[in-house]
Amino acid sequence: MSKFSIIGIACLVLALVLIAVNMEMAKRQKRGVRQLNRSKAGNFAVFLMLYNRISSIPLLRQLMFSIRKRLEINTVSDEKTIRKRAVLLVLTTVFFSLSIIMIFRLIVKDLFMMVLLMVLLVFTGDTAIELFINNLQNRLLKQLVRYLELLRHKYYEQKSVEDANLEACNLLNGRGTFEAYMQAERINDILTSKDAEEELEKYYETAPNKYFKMLAGIIYITKEYGDTLVENDSVFIRCIAYLACEIKAEIYKREKLKYALKSLNTVSLMPMFFLKPLRNWASQSFMPLERFYSSKIGIILGIATIMASIISYMTLRKLQRFDRPFNAGYIKKNLEQRLYDKFMHLIVDRLIPKGYTARKNYLLELIKNALAPLDLKTLYTRRLIAGVMSFVFGICLFIGLIGYTRHVILYRPQMPEGYLGGRLSDEEYEKLQAITDMDREIILRLGKNSGKEAILEELIKDGTLSTQEAEAAAERIGEKMRKLSENIFWWWQLLICLILFILGYNAPIISLRFMANARKIDMEDEVSQFQTIILMLMHMNRVHVQEILEWMEAFSLHFKIPLQKCIQNFSSGPYEALEQLKTEVAFPPLLLIIDNLQLACENLDVAKAFEELESEMSFSRETRKESNERIVERKKNLGNMIGFMPVYALIVLYLIIPMIVSGMESISAFYRQLMQI
Repeated sequence: MSKFSIIGIACLVLALVLIAVNMEMAKRQKRGVRQLNRSKAGNFAVFLMLYNRISSIPLLRQLMFSIRKRLEINTVSDEKTIRKRAVLLVLTTVFFSLSIIMIFRLIVKDLFMMVLLMVLLVFTGDTAIELFINNLQNRLLKQLVRYLELLRHKYYEQKSVEDANLEACNLLNGRGTFEAYMQAERINDILTSKDAEEELEKYYETAPNKYFKMLAGIIYITKEYGDTLVENDSVFIRCIAYLACEIKAEIYKREKLKYALKSLNTVSLMPMFFLKPLRNWASQSFMPLERFYSSKIGIILGIATIMASIISYMTLRKLQRFDRPFNAGYIKKNLEQRLYDKFMHLIVDRLIPKGYTARKNYLLELIKNALAPLDLKTLYTRRLIAGVMSFVFGICLFIGLIGYTRHVILYRPQMPEGYLGGRLSDEEYEKLQAITDMDREIILRLGKNSGKEAILEELIKDGTLSTQEAEAAAERIGEKMRKLSENIFWWWQLLICLILFILGYNAPIISLRFMANARKIDMEDEVSQFQTIILMLMHMNRVHVQEILEWMEAFSLHFKIPLQKCIQNFSSGPYEALEQLKTEVAFPPLLLIIDNLQLACENLDVAKAFEELESEMSFSRETRKESNERIVERKKNLGNMIGFMPVYALIVLYLIIPMIVSGMESISAFYRQLMQI
């Protein structure tokens, strides 16, 4: 056999070996893929089973559906992924809450503290879910910046907005940018559909944020009317650059505000857990404080501190929201609407202002400025519910205080008058407890309306006390009987309950006023976004004033209703419609934009009317940066004031006032004893 034959046979054998190895590796790879798919399918099956099980549990069902609605609004995923994330969030929240409750129960065996812990867990669980959603939103914004970079790069290469978006979409289909890829794919579907304008309108309704709306609109206009050059620069590229700057400014504002308001939610709720330790420490150091904390005024001050924490926390939550408040029950009617439909319409319809009155216009304007998802019927139903609940709370509070005061008088040992020391010894406490037991037996035997003679007769009958001791005991028991006789529901307590009803009835209005004032901080930011929209549209082909107004309305929160009215009246007279818009808005930063729009309606085109805005672009960027800093600073100051309000309430209401009052009472009693010597 020749040398070449041997080499040929060896090459053939080697080729066969390589083919066999390759086939074996392919089989293993397919087997691994099948196992991976089966594993993923098995995991999804487990989550789907848990989803169905949780949906059958009433309390958990409400929590899961609330989480699901937020995920649907803020993310774009398939049904399986949404269900999986919802189940994971529910299980994490429930497991964390149960773990904290069990640990806390082992450490602190106090029913009052356990109730406060459960209240805290309800709030913190919702906060954790909100943080998760905010992180999803921030991640999507950062991915959008990457999307714009790819789109800009591919547009320079392809010179076609459709091809550039398609290639950018393919590049986004990777790890870390999946959410942006889903949006890019939807925009690509809009561009290739038969009725692109209708699909664009549908996308506006379901887009996760306004920046994706802007991008979809810019791409659609460029595809329909073509790109233009201004000073040898592409208008489409300019729009992408403006949009990228806008998104980066939003990310910067969110991150800075998140850092500025960091931990304020925890600070606002922590005073609830310091009530009991502070009370124990103060009572052990200065015994008269225990008598104050056990009194009616002490209990009311403790409740006021807890209410301050809850109100502060809820206000901070509203202040930290970046977008329109999300209504998790937007599909089903909320509680107020259901109660109104059942029976409360009989009362509410009589309370709502009739006709075109100043009061009705004021309330409608307040609802609009606060961006509250309700109408007058829902508002008055909420006011009535809040008022009735406050009235019932006052009644229950005073009835509970009456029962608690009776228990303290009959069963709690009373400190000697004028006592200024610390904690009593066990022997002294047992003596006081024995005196309390004896007093209770006599009070229950004689009744609370007995006179001093009957008490003395009963004490002497026992024969355990001397005459002088019996006189002192009769005075003490008579004082307790007097307190028990006065421990009733007085007329002024009913008056306080009526005042609570009025406060509760007006609480929703006060809340709307606060939210309206807080939203004014964001109005300047929205006007800056209008300027960015105009900069993006002013050089595009066939863009006119009405289209600019439609864009402003689509991305507006605070001026949406006036802009809608202006668009509706635009066909009957552009100048008059814009003049009416100026009357309704009355916000100075926006009036300049409206004046320029009026110029564009008459003698100038859009580019000429807003050329000053473009020439001052660099100045506008600095102004925008300063505006963002100012908005963050104002929200930070407001958040710090609200967040630390419960801490101040704890120190003033539950420490300083009790010390002053109990100290003055003890000193007065001490001087009375000195005067009797």
